[in-house]
Amino acid sequence: MPLSPILRAVRANLKLGWDIEGNWAPAWAYLFIALATPAAGVLMLVFIYLVVMGAAGEKVFLAYLMGGASVFVFVRLVLSAAGWAVIEDREHYKTLRYIYIAPSPFAAQLIGRIGFKTAIAAFGSALTIIAGWLALGVPFRPDGIQWLDFIGGFIVGLVGMVGMGWLLASAMLLVDRMGWVWAEGFSGLLFLVSGMAIPLKVLPAPLAWVGRQIPITYWAELWRHALYGGTVALSLPGMTTAEIWLRLLLSTMAWTTAAGVGLKLADYFARRWGKIESETFY
Repeated sequence: MPLSPILRAVRANLKLGWDIEGNWAPAWAYLFIALATPAAGVLMLVFIYLVVMGAAGEKVFLAYLMGGASVFVFVRLVLSAAGWAVIEDREHYKTLRYIYIAPSPFAAQLIGRIGFKTAIAAFGSALTIIAGWLALGVPFRPDGIQWLDFIGGFIVGLVGMVGMGWLLASAMLLVDRMGWVWAEGFSGLLFLVSGMAIPLKVLPAPLAWVGRQIPITYWAELWRHALYGGTVALSLPGMTTAEIWLRLLLSTMAWTTAAGVGLKLADYFARRWGKIESETFY
């Protein structure tokens, strides 16, 4: 059965993401670096904690860090893909104008480019969790991993994360350059306010409030419940799994709705201000 034009466009952009990212090295070398880099980056935080705390380090807090680190891999790579997709096609390859007049919607291009980085992030996240178990001795739940919460949290949380990346890509339509700066800065802010490494109760009240409005906060906490148990859920202590699910669903719906509206508005003003065809030679 032939694929619809939208699915063909998504598939083509998935391949394009691979061609752009991995054209500098053999496939095996690129895959090794691409998969090892996310896990190595997030584990740096864990090793810093171990060096500082030494023998006083607690398994509970280590598990808390591992849960947050395994989610942050997705945050960083999804935002990076979204921030760069528009800038690369407009500034580097001069193809954004042609993507706009193609029969498939512009959203299919974004989904394809984000999807490639999501696949890389999935492997990096798995390596992070496995490294925490094998190398650091972080134990899983005594009664076994709650797979329904783990997989369901991944699906719903990823939808919310893609919505946030979509908003970033919308903003990139209206600015001339520095997409990677926006992506890195936004992901760093999310790392702070979402309780990835610092429990929300430790943060100032305004930052903690922001953290409670974004889906990745609840995604990370749900993974901590599913992988390591409720005692590890330090960002939202006392909140049940059902309450975390409700907050995750509501925040995901809010951000995906905002992403749809944001892309419509950005598309309108980008066309009106001539941003689709603008070139800054950056």
